[in-house]
Amino acid sequence: MKNRVSVFAIFLLIGAVTLATADLQAQGQGGGDTGGNSGGGNSGGGNSGGGNSGGGSNTQQSGSTNDPFGQQRQSDPFANQPRPIFLAGQVLTDDGQPPAESVIVETVCNGNVRPEGYTDRKGRFSFQFGGDPTLSMGDASVGGGGLSGGPSYGQSPFGSGIRSTGIGGGVDLTGCDLRASLPGYTSDMLSLGIRRPMDNPDVGLIVLHRIAGVVGNVVSVTTLAAPPKANKAYQSGLKEMRKKKPNYKKGVAQFEKAVAEYPEFAAAWAALGDARMAMQDETGAQEAFTKSLDADPKYLKPYNPLLQMALRQQDWTSLERLGSRYLELNPNQMQLQFYVAVAAINNGNPQKAEETVRAIRAGDRKDDFPQSHQIMGLIHSQRGEFAQAAGEYRAYLAKQPDGSGAAHLKKQLNEWEVLGVIEPAGK
Repeated sequence: MKNRVSVFAIFLLIGAVTLATADLQAQGQGGGDTGGNSGGGNSGGGNSGGGNSGGGSNTQQSGSTNDPFGQQRQSDPFANQPRPIFLAGQVLTDDGQPPAESVIVETVCNGNVRPEGYTDRKGRFSFQFGGDPTLSMGDASVGGGGLSGGPSYGQSPFGSGIRSTGIGGGVDLTGCDLRASLPGYTSDMLSLGIRRPMDNPDVGLIVLHRIAGVVGNVVSVTTLAAPPKANKAYQSGLKEMRKKKPNYKKGVAQFEKAVAEYPEFAAAWAALGDARMAMQDETGAQEAFTKSLDADPKYLKPYNPLLQMALRQQDWTSLERLGSRYLELNPNQMQLQFYVAVAAINNGNPQKAEETVRAIRAGDRKDDFPQSHQIMGLIHSQRGEFAQAAGEYRAYLAKQPDGSGAAHLKKQLNEWEVLGVIEPAGK
């Protein structure tokens, strides 16, 4: 039991390991076919501020004589508030075609990942920067609760570390990139730079690149077999989801009609899961995503939300099972390999955990996962191989002297030295 607690301490702080573009979050939030244009259009909003007005006098003061709006600006309660920033563009795959599935467009600002909006059937997107809050509520990865581990945006209108330039209501987004998210693909990253409310919102093209070795399906084969009545209800549900202000309740009703007509409709089940998550019905969403996988086990879309739920619920059995299945379809997910190793240890399956850690160490991002030393150290200690365990723990401490669980590992090493089961460090 003591060992289980040690690994659980590892789990609590693995959020420090962030996902790269190709990792699970960037692969798994494809949003079914629930695309749409949100936001859009340019919002006005002139320069804030204005000349100083003299204490109660009607005489214009120096510096304000050429500003006919000075008095209005001074009394404008919104004069110093950030103006909305709108962004628009298009997502295409590397063969020049719109994605077969609608995708979520995300901002990555100073390590924080946030879903912003969906693409439509032609791959186009438009949204107000800061996103649809219902997307964040439906995405367990936002706020550090899911597989990305990234913190949420702060309480400021544009997020932590994002500041107004003070010029024309501009916002400094030099720490922000834009990317698309579709299972089985990596995304180009577009740097945003300084944006102003009256700027052309078009940021250009985001290209998705198919990942080699992926055998899972981006589009479910069941979609092609859907009867007309089911497909019509499915498309109606998507239409509700694509609205500037999505009507999730109506979307749920249409998707439920689609799956009632055609229970093997994996994409409709996944879209139903998305809509229910947006309505904060996690139990119903989990049921829908599970039925999507039952209908088409090779359909990549439902895996990510189910894995996020398992991680948040500390459901190690589901996390190991689903994670292993997903890795068979998409073996390039080192972040998920790490989570599967943690789940395997908690499930009392050290052999599986060791196999997974060795797979991580064979990859080109092994240095991104120093916690793997903790897992291997625990495996060796369970076998009574204290010298090997000490080597792993010391390797972790060399890389992360103040990292997660460091104090516990130092105490464990000291106890082993006192007991004489390992040699003191440096001997």
